Amino acid sequence: MTRTNETKMFFEGPVIAPVLVPVEHKATPVCINSPFLVDNAAYSVTAMSFGSPHGAVFVDDVDSVDVASLGAALGNHVLFPQGASIVFIQALDRHTLKARLWQRGVGETDYTPEGACVAGTAAILLLKTTERTVRVRMGGTVSEVEWNWGKGACLTLFQ
Repeated sequence: MTRTNETKMFFEGPVIAPVLVPVEHKATPVCINSPFLVDNAAYSVTAMSFGSPHGAVFVDDVDSVDVASLGAALGNHVLFPQGASIVFIQALDRHTLKARLWQRGVGETDYTPEGACVAGTAAILLLKTTERTVRVRMGGTVSEVEWNWGKGACLTLFQ
């Protein structure tokens, strides 16, 4: 990748304690790959926050997801008492993710740095990649997310 102009952003976290995200979840200490029911279908949601509540959902084909409808259903789910933005993520290979975002209060959004961090961090946390750094393609934006437990996440945005 040609790196002509880079912007680095650092995020603490992620926050994954249910009471702090916030997400209604009492089964385990964190909400990782937990089933959320929408129209009799279960979606595995990983809840986290880098400043605002997000749910990460891995899918086989991110382009086939009805982000407006499913994002709204998950983002306004009763288990997210304050609502949440939902990031739909497809692992293209062990280094690259493709993601689409339904942003709380806005609808489908091409890109946010926080959404990219959620996608990259969720992939690393859930072992969808064996790398500590993963490339995230969201909308027309490509960024890299590096996450180390206890140190937070570094997002590099390529422009």
